[in-house]
Amino acid sequence: MKDKQTRTYLIALAISAVIGVPVAFASTGFTTLVHDATTWLWTDIPHDLGYGEPPWWYVILLPAIGGLLTFGALQLPGKGGHSPADGLSFQPAGPKLAAGAVLAAFFALLFGIVLGPEGPLTAIGLALGVYAARLAREDETMGAIVALAGGFAAISTVFGGPLASSLLLFEAVATSGKFPSGMLQRILLPGLLAAGIGDLIFTGVADWSGVHVTQLAIPGLPDYGTVKVYEIGLTLVVAVVVAVLVLAARRLGSESFHRVGGRLPVLLAGGALVGAIAALVHALSDAPYSLVLYSGESAMGDLLRETSAAILVGVLVAKAAAYAISIGAGFRGGPVFPAVFIGVAVGVLGHVVVPDYSITAAVAAGVAAAGAAALRAPFFGALLAALLVGSGGTHTYPLAIIAAVVAWLIALAAAGRTDAPPEVPQDAPAAPGVPR
Repeated sequence: MKDKQTRTYLIALAISAVIGVPVAFASTGFTTLVHDATTWLWTDIPHDLGYGEPPWWYVILLPAIGGLLTFGALQLPGKGGHSPADGLSFQPAGPKLAAGAVLAAFFALLFGIVLGPEGPLTAIGLALGVYAARLAREDETMGAIVALAGGFAAISTVFGGPLASSLLLFEAVATSGKFPSGMLQRILLPGLLAAGIGDLIFTGVADWSGVHVTQLAIPGLPDYGTVKVYEIGLTLVVAVVVAVLVLAARRLGSESFHRVGGRLPVLLAGGALVGAIAALVHALSDAPYSLVLYSGESAMGDLLRETSAAILVGVLVAKAAAYAISIGAGFRGGPVFPAVFIGVAVGVLGHVVVPDYSITAAVAAGVAAAGAAALRAPFFGALLAALLVGSGGTHTYPLAIIAAVVAWLIALAAAGRTDAPPEVPQDAPAAPGVPR
């Protein structure tokens, strides 16, 4: 029996290595399609109409159209898949069910809704993993491992490579209580391998003409020298503010979604309101629409150039409100990147208010707190901050860890329990029979 389990596991490991290749191509294709279609819709069409930038009515109209199209996608099999109101999901789903989820999220991303790409990318990876397991005629438990490996490989394309995505899943699965601790390495190793292979492919195609690659880094951050004592106190403030904003937006969005989300009038009104908020902020401050619309990963560098505390506060409030509305109305996408954008904005605001507080340290603290609060995953939050600040921010790691732990504690307190696992995966497959 043990030999059979070992053979089955090795087959699943081999399939996971192979699945990293198509997942990387599919994920790159999806992100490129979103980028090109967004540029055409938000830049090329307004220019063709004679506008230097999208007019206010256009900014309100497009997200509302996104609500209409999203409603149509929710009527397909699978009903749009997992909602970001409930975090990220790694529940395996076949290609037919995943197609509706990917389409719904595509409309949200394309029309400026404030959600991230990690949701549809995960759905793509899981679906390809399920399909590969079916082709190989693997049993249910090994099939679940292969599907999970596909999810690993997919989200590694936006989380800076295999390490952050693997740590996120390791942290989540380890605290879910659904697997014996001695099995965790064997359960997650195929995913790490798939993500590594996928990252090789992703790196190889990054320079291809017409391919859009999301760089998980914030350009323009100065090198950080060493931690100053007073920065520890400021880091605590940043962590608390980020955690409160992210959790409040998530809680408001989740409660609204479970009451009225997914209905056509709600999606139409929610999309229009997101656009109206962006148009209002632009009219009052001349801040780019991108600081309120979209998931935020491409606009984080723009925040570094903002020196007005009033504008930063306005952007923060607007982004958090649009984030909550996007979740509550029933749009599909990922919950992570808008939260990270909020973390970066709070960090920049901390530097503007207290200029002696290094902007690199402040941003690292904000990102770590955002990752920990959004998914109740402090290890992932700290690593995400390290990836975003780059090699010049190596000495910010202690501050990022402090911020992640503080935000995690606040998230647990808000959840009303002290043993709450991260919000991914809540619906993990049953423990498979892998060799010990």
